[in-house]
Amino acid sequence: MGHIRGQGQHRGARSGGERVAAVVVFICALAIALGVGLWFGIQHRNAAQQDYASATATSKELSKAQHAPVPVSEHHGNSPDCPDQDCIALLVNGDLLFHAGLWNQFSGVDTSATDGTAFNFDPLFEPMKQYIQASDIAVCNFETPVAQRGGPYSAYPIFNVPPEVADAARNVGYNACTHATNHSWDQGADGIARLWDTLAADGIAQTGSYKTEEDSMQPLVIDSPTGGGKLGLIAGTVSLNGQVADADWRVDRLRDTDDPHHASDIQRAVDKANKAREQGADIVAIAMHSVVEYIDYADSWQITEAHELADTGAFDVIYGAGCHCAQPIENYNGTWIIYGLGNAVTESASAETIVNNQGVTARIQFAGRKGVKGSWRVSRIDWLPTANQQQGAYRWCPISSDHPIGACWSETQDAQVRQRIWDVIYSMGADQNVVREWNITQE
Repeated sequence: MGHIRGQGQHRGARSGGERVAAVVVFICALAIALGVGLWFGIQHRNAAQQDYASATATSKELSKAQHAPVPVSEHHGNSPDCPDQDCIALLVNGDLLFHAGLWNQFSGVDTSATDGTAFNFDPLFEPMKQYIQASDIAVCNFETPVAQRGGPYSAYPIFNVPPEVADAARNVGYNACTHATNHSWDQGADGIARLWDTLAADGIAQTGSYKTEEDSMQPLVIDSPTGGGKLGLIAGTVSLNGQVADADWRVDRLRDTDDPHHASDIQRAVDKANKAREQGADIVAIAMHSVVEYIDYADSWQITEAHELADTGAFDVIYGAGCHCAQPIENYNGTWIIYGLGNAVTESASAETIVNNQGVTARIQFAGRKGVKGSWRVSRIDWLPTANQQQGAYRWCPISSDHPIGACWSETQDAQVRQRIWDVIYSMGADQNVVREWNITQE
């Protein structure tokens, strides 16, 4: 029995050792488990911190992107030295004045043709194209009504000229034409309607005389094709050569100070200018048509009317035609006025009225920021003296000092006329740093 007890004591001692070992193993396992858990916890925390940092950085980047300034888009167009964010280069020149002696030089096989082939005036205008392409908006002045296609045609004193003139104006690149002149009522309401419909069919914008009263109340607003901004265009004539239209709204007027309609004419022009700005025009120009002819100064009506228009503050530039002569350029209280652009194209006149054969094309550069009122101004005016012939043939011809297409009349006559027009242009003190002769070959 003692042996049996002894065996029992031996077994009891061995079980105690095993318990100690088990405890040790358990503690080690627990330590390992805690260590592994701690490691995973640390890794998870680091990953979470990295995710948070990444998310924060991404959020900041997105926030920066959302609040980053939008790059300013500039539209300098064809302006030679645009000094601001946006510019518009406006080309204007004098009357398109057609007599039979001019249009007969460009007749087709059948002048009674109604398909647009009765005349082809493209060669007459062709040299002008490079100057129009160096501008953003080109505006002509249609002195007279047009006949129906095929005629009949008539010249001075009651004009009815071939409608193919409008086709050539389109082909050379004119964007718009004014037609408030002393000859606007030569063919009555039918003549106004024919001119309106002909220009519209050729895709040329227009203002000055109207088919409907509703049309007469709307200003012409033109988007610059190069994106620089919008031009509002107004027109007005002092006279209808003693004729009276069937309604006063038919033709935009700027009657003299002794006419009872004078004040209302000014107000009508200002109202249209204001409406043009309401429709988004950044700049507004007005074309004045005078009737005192063949002079080299601004007549009393031109000065009084232009100054009164300028004093309203409604216009950024004022320019004129009608006298068939080049006239001065003036800066009046901050508003630039080009008093007379002569004739763009015309039949040759006699020596007594030789200035009729001369013209001026002007490129007016406006600078500012599209849609920002008060930011726009005239920053430059380029003027180009022109002849109505080249080497004996009727052709618009530049007589600037760079001779871009060679001599027009002759080297000597070209130089004499250029100097005469130079003297006229600067006779009212125009700043030569702003008003410059246009030498296109130097651009």
